[in-house]
Amino acid sequence: MKQLVFIISLLTLVQFFNEIAEAQESSGSGGRPWLLSRGSAAREAKRFNLYDWMEQKNRNQVMDMWLSLNTPSPYEFMLGINMNQYNTDDGTTSAKFKSYEGELSAYALLVGLTGEYQNNTEEHFRDTTGMFNLRLFGHTLQGTHLTVHYGLRTREDSVGAYRLNQQFAAGTLQLYLFKYFGIYTNYRHLFPVTEAHFGETDGHVQTSGVFIDFASLRVMGSYFKEQQKSLKNTVETNIDREGTKVTLQLYF
Repeated sequence: MKQLVFIISLLTLVQFFNEIAEAQESSGSGGRPWLLSRGSAAREAKRFNLYDWMEQKNRNQVMDMWLSLNTPSPYEFMLGINMNQYNTDDGTTSAKFKSYEGELSAYALLVGLTGEYQNNTEEHFRDTTGMFNLRLFGHTLQGTHLTVHYGLRTREDSVGAYRLNQQFAAGTLQLYLFKYFGIYTNYRHLFPVTEAHFGETDGHVQTSGVFIDFASLRVMGSYFKEQQKSLKNTVETNIDREGTKVTLQLYF
């Protein structure tokens, strides 16, 4: 008799706990064990443990590595060399010349600096140019972009007869027509400066050309025209330089 009462009591207790579990499931507990209250679940979610912290740290390291490998660098550099062949005309005489010049540009995101140097041994002058660049449209140097510039060009002859320090403003438009082929144009306006040899001098330089890219190497052919106007003692002198450039540029 005692055994029968014990079995009935045990079955009643099991049925009681089973009904509680079914009630917890029907109340939308999301599979939470019936002995785990809402407060306990909240504390468990906020509980710090070393295993989860190490797992999260490893996941963050993998994500940082992936980003460092797949995010492009904000820095760009360009190294170029030009061979110029041109004619000069000062209104009385004309002649043909050839010269070489080099350039180096360094960009960080949308702003950059450029240095240029030309040692013209045939006309006996040197040009040293530095300028600040601001890219208004476009993402890279080796891509479609619109850029404005402001800088200083110093032109001096080899014997020290004159030295022209001319500030200038400029603009560059580069447009890709196809994936590896495009057009390029640059205009510079040289602001007036007064100097003993030439007097008051200003001018402008315009360059237009086409280019083709071979990976990081660019080959470009262009036409340029430089006009220099000087006024000294009411006498005006104009010097025009007009010709072609063959350019090699390396982007990295």
